[in-house]
Amino acid sequence: MSELYLVRHAQASFGAANYDQLSDLGHRQSRWLGEHLRKRKVTFDQLVLGDMVRHEQTITGICAGMQTDGADRIVLPGLNEYNFIAMTESYTQSNADDPLIQAIADNPDDKRHHFRLLRKVLTLWTQDKVANVPESWSDFKARVLDAQQQIIAMADSGNRILAIGSGGSISTFIGLVIGIPDDNIFDLNLQYKNTAISHFFFNAKKMNLTGFNSTPHLDTNEMEQYITYG
Repeated sequence: MSELYLVRHAQASFGAANYDQLSDLGHRQSRWLGEHLRKRKVTFDQLVLGDMVRHEQTITGICAGMQTDGADRIVLPGLNEYNFIAMTESYTQSNADDPLIQAIADNPDDKRHHFRLLRKVLTLWTQDKVANVPESWSDFKARVLDAQQQIIAMADSGNRILAIGSGGSISTFIGLVIGIPDDNIFDLNLQYKNTAISHFFFNAKKMNLTGFNSTPHLDTNEMEQYITYG
């Protein structure tokens, strides 16, 4: 059986003009994960990632922590995130009277309101009830499935793969493996931690989830303050 370590990118730059880059903490989270893997003597036969900047920066930091080159990478855009900014902007334009939108305007630094609005928009998105989105739910799900099938095609007896994706793509990937309803996929999405690992055993015919949303490099009293979700 082959192994897949599917990791969410490290903390991105919430509230910045460009979200698609790691924060200072995000760079440290990546290195900490790499250092943990090196201490555990975990090595990888293949590196896979989406083509977002935060994916590239995360895998670069992990490789630095592992003290490995990591230059040989396969890019699978199917691991990219949905465009949540465009989706929420489209919803906001059509639903300006939503109390959540006013709450965000009144207190833009309160992340709770942002996540509540995102959860609401994601639910409507899966029901095709958000107009003018850059990508439909069915198209998003199809490209995640394509990335999953490409990873399964890499199965080779005993090989180990590290893949970097985003919260939405990883949760959809997991949902496809375990067969849960679309609504529940985003229950997974919004609890997914930065640099968390989901672990799978797989071969050319089957993939099994054996670990979910694990942050062993941050699971100590000293380090738990660095656990983030965005």
